[in-house]
Amino acid sequence: MNNRKMAAVSATLLLFGAAGCQDLTVPNVNEPQTQQVLARPADVEQLIVNSYLSWWDATSGKAAGAFDPGIYVQLQTMSFENSAMAANFGMIERSRLPRAAINNNPADAFASQLEGTWYGLYRSLKAASDGVRQIDGGVVIGTTANTMRAKTFAKFVQGLSHGALALTYDQAFVLDETTPLPSPGTPTPDLQPYSEVMEAALGYLDEAIALAGANTFTTPTGWINGVTLTNVQLAALARSYKARFRAEVARNPAERAAVNWAAVVADVDAGRQTDFEIEFDDVNWRYTAHIYGSFGGAWHQSANQIIGMADQSGAFQTWINTPLASRDPFLIITPDQRFPQGATGAAQAANPGEYLIQKGTSGHVRPDRGTWRWSFYRDNRFAHFYPDWSGFLPELTRAEMQLLKAEGLFRTGDAAGAATIINTTRTTTGGMQAVSAGAPNPDCVPKLPDGTCGNFLEVLKWEKRLETWASRYGAWFFDSRGWGDLPQGTIIHFPVPARELLVLQLPVYNTGGVGLPGGAAQSTYGY
Repeated sequence: MNNRKMAAVSATLLLFGAAGCQDLTVPNVNEPQTQQVLARPADVEQLIVNSYLSWWDATSGKAAGAFDPGIYVQLQTMSFENSAMAANFGMIERSRLPRAAINNNPADAFASQLEGTWYGLYRSLKAASDGVRQIDGGVVIGTTANTMRAKTFAKFVQGLSHGALALTYDQAFVLDETTPLPSPGTPTPDLQPYSEVMEAALGYLDEAIALAGANTFTTPTGWINGVTLTNVQLAALARSYKARFRAEVARNPAERAAVNWAAVVADVDAGRQTDFEIEFDDVNWRYTAHIYGSFGGAWHQSANQIIGMADQSGAFQTWINTPLASRDPFLIITPDQRFPQGATGAAQAANPGEYLIQKGTSGHVRPDRGTWRWSFYRDNRFAHFYPDWSGFLPELTRAEMQLLKAEGLFRTGDAAGAATIINTTRTTTGGMQAVSAGAPNPDCVPKLPDGTCGNFLEVLKWEKRLETWASRYGAWFFDSRGWGDLPQGTIIHFPVPARELLVLQLPVYNTGGVGLPGGAAQSTYGY
């Protein structure tokens, strides 16, 4: 704790004192009426249930408004997971070349995205923590089993929300049911570096795992839309998130290499072994980021900087060696069956790939924003979602977990085991030849910007990218950050929103920009 008193309490901490009642539409949490409401068991349970949707909205749904996905789509364009011509939500601003520092200013046009994800995650934490506080204070939700089910779920959400904060921001508050509610004279918590926030996240997930192991229950389908989880399944899902978080918190290749990869492999093995999908309805459960980041038109085209490495014709290398302002889209000729097949645009349009479709010049607008952003390729994998923005979509997949395990095996000396996993997707959906450690890449996919065939690690990265594209928050960004693949100067993490810092009387700072703090070094690919 530090010596700042309530005169300088941040918006986050005020939210932490009041957000639970916002979810219930009742007065301030410090008022007696609110304490009475939170003492009602059904309301305590609903508060905890709502905490998961708040986490979802903060990262992937309605982070900064009903149709504003917050930071998610910025992460996509910064990592070349997506290319956009529309300037909505900072997609253009964050992906300019050369990269610029973020303008951390409450008046900035894209401050709402920075703030929306931050405050949304703390709304989630507030709801979960209020629920645990009431349970620890003696509230029983019908039965002991139901009470412990709610507490386990709340701990799970505390882990998810702190994990998202650690992945996204350079520092954050660690807040839970033990945090004193804001009141005159109460010291405010200190901001903690991302590494410590992640340690806290893993600790909350461990608490959820322990509680799940000590109790028997099944969550109702409405807690996570379209999903029920037994206590065993919830514990396994928490282990999978631990595996993801351990790897993705790394800010650079040195930190990625230093990850406890043995623990990652153990978490994957003890984790969920099937895809985890959520059902969306475009109302309460809205996957806003998928609507804008994957649908098409000016919001979505597949960025050539990464998918171009599938090409075997030399067109990608020609494109890379053309001055940025003069680059135009090109056909990708590849043996990878996840891509459209054929030597002409017409042939590819008639033969879509498993994951990508060739759409010609659709969405090629605003050349003033850079024709280097244009691509012929769009998503085909999730086409079932687009007619009415409803149905099941993945949040965590078996392929992601297995390829994360493959990286763990590779980094701990078991390249043969890693190859077995890599070939599961590469030889089936990809339709390519198997790879093995220490041997040439037989199909030369990926073919790097310098024209060389990617090594074993590059093949692993290729499979991970293809299998996780548009499947979750930061799917390519967090991996690319740790692999050293982000373009030079790209923001490696966001700053605490200026709105927070100003109230706390702390210096406002920016991150990102070439050669500046919080900016990526030159990438593996020379970007």
